[in-house]
Amino acid sequence: MAFKYVREGGRMGDQKIIYPVGDSHAWHCWLKIPEASTYTVGPMTLYHFGLYKPVVTDLIPKDKIVVFCWGEIDCRCHVYMHLPSIPCINNLVKNYREAIKVNTIGRDPGKVWVYNVVPPAKEHPLDNPGFPFLGTGEERLSYAQYMNETLSRMCHVEGWTFVDVYKFYSDKEGFLIPGMSDDQVHVSDPKPLQEFVNAHT
Repeated sequence: MAFKYVREGGRMGDQKIIYPVGDSHAWHCWLKIPEASTYTVGPMTLYHFGLYKPVVTDLIPKDKIVVFCWGEIDCRCHVYMHLPSIPCINNLVKNYREAIKVNTIGRDPGKVWVYNVVPPAKEHPLDNPGFPFLGTGEERLSYAQYMNETLSRMCHVEGWTFVDVYKFYSDKEGFLIPGMSDDQVHVSDPKPLQEFVNAHT
């Protein structure tokens, strides 16, 4: 399958050092990070990225940090349609790992980052017919938390950096804090993400 970038920030040849790629979570908050030049591949699920393994990093210089940003859509609707959740998520992450490897041949593992699945919205702020909210809030929360645990372990094994800022955007139950979101499903307050970038670059 062929996919096209939608460039949302920065320019090729500029001084950007971080290149997030993925679905809409690759640009919503990353747009506010001065070091980042963001690219989206449309509303592609982690499932489809892992299945087709498209090369989405070919325009990104080899010496830059690449951040893979997928998974929220899957936790919102894909996992519920393919229960039980644990083997489903394990398979998703297995294929995600393989797709990331295809996209990082010749790159320093230390410059490969994987963005956490953001906390799920507890309520349905604006349902998307193509990617609906399936399951209860508690079920979607369990999917996101287990996927993040699995992504963290994957990164540890591969020597990649897991961008774990989940706790800064979640309430005491683990759901997305509305005041730190765009009132939909994306985080919007750049402070925790900027602090992570500052500590790891």
